[in-house]
Amino acid sequence: MLKLKDILKEDLSIKTTNKPAGYIYNWKEEMKEGKFDPKNPTIHIVGLAVYSWDSLCKSIAGQLEDVAKRLRKGFDMDVSYSRQRLIGNDVVLYKLKALDDVRKELNTSVWKRRITMYKKKR
Repeated sequence: MLKLKDILKEDLSIKTTNKPAGYIYNWKEEMKEGKFDPKNPTIHIVGLAVYSWDSLCKSIAGQLEDVAKRLRKGFDMDVSYSRQRLIGNDVVLYKLKALDDVRKELNTSVWKRRITMYKKKR
């Protein structure tokens, strides 16, 4: 029987590059229209999709809950599926990396200034 601890012993690292996995999308247009929300920005995940912050968090949480639910059942088939969802597919990990990239981007001084100036104009 394949155990979760055996699966997690494998290297789960994402191949890192200098390019971000995600960035804030259409921020100039949203700021001009007054629709930009610094707490819920639109995120473009390179090569995947465009999400709002909240919907991306819900998507990641839903995928992880699905994996957890299947692992609770404990069948070998569910363990294989869970391994594929976490390691083989990398989509969940890539979404998490994109979310982290955007969080880091929002914490830069450039973005703090943009947000402050945007709030003053409103």
